Amino acid sequence: MGLLKHLLFWPVTGPMFLFDFSMDKVQGVVRDELTDDTAVKADLMELQLLLELGDIDDDEYVRREAELMMRLREIRDWREEFGMGVSGGPVRVAASGEPDAPAPVPSQAAPAEDTEDLPPSVDPEKQANQDGPQVATPGEATIDVHLDRD
Repeated sequence: MGLLKHLLFWPVTGPMFLFDFSMDKVQGVVRDELTDDTAVKADLMELQLLLELGDIDDDEYVRREAELMMRLREIRDWREEFGMGVSGGPVRVAASGEPDAPAPVPSQAAPAEDTEDLPPSVDPEKQANQDGPQVATPGEATIDVHLDRD
């Protein structure tokens, strides 16, 4: 009965199926174009080569690098929006208008129950409720490995 139903209703369901199929293909191509960073990475490598060869000066390099890093940030945002995996840490661009203050790197990680050693600008409750991924600096992350043999 299913095959007969599909054949009888093909004049109605056929165009809808073909439209949905073509829109899915278009959406896939758009998603691939928005999340492909290979061209930007190739441009970064070419820019580095131009700097090393002396074809561009440092100011031109910084300006063009900032543009490419903004494109990488946009690609990363699209990848996050589509639920795709992202690698590396946050992409920071100096020319984005954000203050470029380096984060302090503590010599050791503060224990979770000891909040007295934190600087006054860090509120533990606010930090715990913060949305988004938490990024650790190299000096503040610790890993405990316990291998028990029974």
